Amino acid sequence: MTNLSIAIPDSCLTDSQSILDKSFKISQISRACSIFCVNKIIVYHDKSLKTEKMDKKILRTILEYLDTPPYLRKKIYPKMWILKHAGILPPIKSPHHMTLIDINKIKDGDVRFGFVIKQNDCLYVDVGLEKMIKYKGSQLGKKILVKISKNPELVAVDISKADVDGYWGYDVQFADSLSAILGDLKNEVLMTSVQGAPFTDHVDALMNKVKASKNLLIIFGSPKFGLRKIMESENKQISPRDYFLNMFPQQGTQTVRLEEAILGTLSIINNYLRT
Repeated sequence: MTNLSIAIPDSCLTDSQSILDKSFKISQISRACSIFCVNKIIVYHDKSLKTEKMDKKILRTILEYLDTPPYLRKKIYPKMWILKHAGILPPIKSPHHMTLIDINKIKDGDVRFGFVIKQNDCLYVDVGLEKMIKYKGSQLGKKILVKISKNPELVAVDISKADVDGYWGYDVQFADSLSAILGDLKNEVLMTSVQGAPFTDHVDALMNKVKASKNLLIIFGSPKFGLRKIMESENKQISPRDYFLNMFPQQGTQTVRLEEAILGTLSIINNYLRT
């Protein structure tokens, strides 16, 4: 299965004025990424615009909050103004958003996200059961992915997403610039722009490379400037090795909003990844 990542600028909230508007925009991004099994969301610094420093924190907080299983949210996130509208945001309902269940229904080898606490000098993890279970690890105060074993009591041990079948949500990372993330030669890169060549003219070559590399990074521009302008602000140019493509040729609107571009692009790409 292809390891799918997207990159968005930290200026992506500049067209949203209130925390309510920003929250809904981020929830649409989160939902689209979850639908199409995006593994990583990279937020890169847009040097072409002066951005609000707080927007980076808003982006990360809401993106990670929405990806967190509901049974862990109150333990991880205190009351804060950034999340004041979180209760009305549509749930993403990813496979790892499991419900609270009876502890007797847990099976040996079950995988769940949990949060580690310390009680009586012992570490326990909350995985959405009636009570905490013992944890064999050292990541105190962190959200972790664990596998549960019964021998005969329940014990949780650390596990990575790479060791689990299926989709287990996305991670959020920051990058200092657009050119910084383009330096990773492990990824096949698709840069989206209205100035690019039509996607359909290059789809076969791109998807053949993607299937060979197993890694695809899709990069989006800001509400104000496209990727070419952002690269110019870093005194860089778009490399010929990266695909610079228009995903919506002959579009019927003057602009395509970021959240629309992400959903539309991932939908198109998904059609080719699954063939």
